[in-house]
Amino acid sequence: MEKPNYQLYRNTTLGQALQKTLDDFVGDQMIPDSLSKKIMDSFDKSINKILPHKAKNKVNFRADKLRAYRYCDNVWTFIVEQIDLRDAVEGGTVDRLKIVACDGQTKGQIGHA
Repeated sequence: MEKPNYQLYRNTTLGQALQKTLDDFVGDQMIPDSLSKKIMDSFDKSINKILPHKAKNKVNFRADKLRAYRYCDNVWTFIVEQIDLRDAVEGGTVDRLKIVACDGQTKGQIGHA
């Protein structure tokens, strides 16, 4: 079973820049809309595949309050408040943070290396 290709990375700086560029190309009739959609689908697939292997940064956090949480379609969403964030080098605090966590494995892959 193939892993789902979550679209949440489209809201990153890279994803937004790609989408804006593709929108400009479509608007200038340099590429058809169907190609733009295929490119964004390829972006989703590629970034979901590469990030688990290349992203090594870890951040620890402690929140004073869990404001809300939700689990839908294998996606957890948490809204937390008064958060202390720490990584290997520095730390800081924020008033409110939204955390979106997607299932990285399909049911057939759970428990298998």
